Amino acid sequence: MDITGKRILVVEDDYWFADALCADLRQHGVVVVGPAPTPFYAMQLLGRRGVDGAVLDVRLHGATVFGLADELCRRGTPILFATAHGEEVMPERFRGRPRIAKPYDPQSLLRALVALQPEDRTALSSLPHRAAGAGPMPPGEDNSRIRMLRAVAASMRQAAGDASPPDRRR
Repeated sequence: MDITGKRILVVEDDYWFADALCADLRQHGVVVVGPAPTPFYAMQLLGRRGVDGAVLDVRLHGATVFGLADELCRRGTPILFATAHGEEVMPERFRGRPRIAKPYDPQSLLRALVALQPEDRTALSSLPHRAAGAGPMPPGEDNSRIRMLRAVAASMRQAAGDASPPDRRR
């Protein structure tokens, strides 16, 4: 994949790492979407348009990114995991997926992104299905936290003069 002009989602909760990662990508002509410090925020950034690829930290504020990774795969979006953890923390469905070790070498990151291929949508039937309206948070998250984050997002939209949900915007 030629990354120049591509929209790449960055999901990373470490400010300094995210800043360096985004700067490296922008230097090579990437349109950076994010960085998103949580899966919920990442889903809000995606909206309907989607992205051409994603760089995902595995652990975000104690939670994992695997629910978001499932959704991105369902959409056919190629993903690259950026983690200091080994293969053992990865669920079976993501073992063998492209991964860069943190701290990363910028050239390794670029090579890994260029090598990404779109997801094969026919092979996605093995991914866990999430019911409609289940929201963007990974399974197992605290429901009160989800409701609180949705309420904050709704009040921010309302304050900005747009009370419609993000997936209903024109």
